[in-house]
Amino acid sequence: MAEYIVSYRDSARVRGYCRECGRYGNCWACPPYDFDETALLEQYTTISLLATVITPSEGVTLTPETADRIIRRERQRLDRMLVKMECDASVPAHTARAFFAGTCLLCPPEHCTRRDSLPCRHPESIRPSLEALGFDVARTTSGLFGIDLQWGRPDAPPACLTLLSALACSRQQHTRV
Repeated sequence: MAEYIVSYRDSARVRGYCRECGRYGNCWACPPYDFDETALLEQYTTISLLATVITPSEGVTLTPETADRIIRRERQRLDRMLVKMECDASVPAHTARAFFAGTCLLCPPEHCTRRDSLPCRHPESIRPSLEALGFDVARTTSGLFGIDLQWGRPDAPPACLTLLSALACSRQQHTRV
């Protein structure tokens, strides 16, 4: 985990991208946070990264709506799997934390309680993404998976969609008394 942080985390630059997004400060899974992000990350000793590439079926045009629908369906599957892995890995000697691919999907963006300065409706279920914690996901997918992220334009959708999720784990140190 320490090597991944040093090699792929660029908080200041990536946070600039977050600030340009409408979910910044308006979604509980997105920054700014009320916790120390570096301290959160440093409690984990290993990280397993999962790159998911989705290539639409032949004849399917990737409109923004189609891409959102495809991503949501895959994210629901991935998020359930990661939470199960998180629970399975969190035993007395270990702790684990999932990092989802992208923002929170639990509430529609316009209904997130953060907009009204109210507590999250699902605090036990939200997980930040790697990019929300300052990781460069484009550099991660390129450098570690050999996958260059494809960015679409209104007149030219990407040929595929790529999601990056993770599971971080730590081994608790027990001291003898």
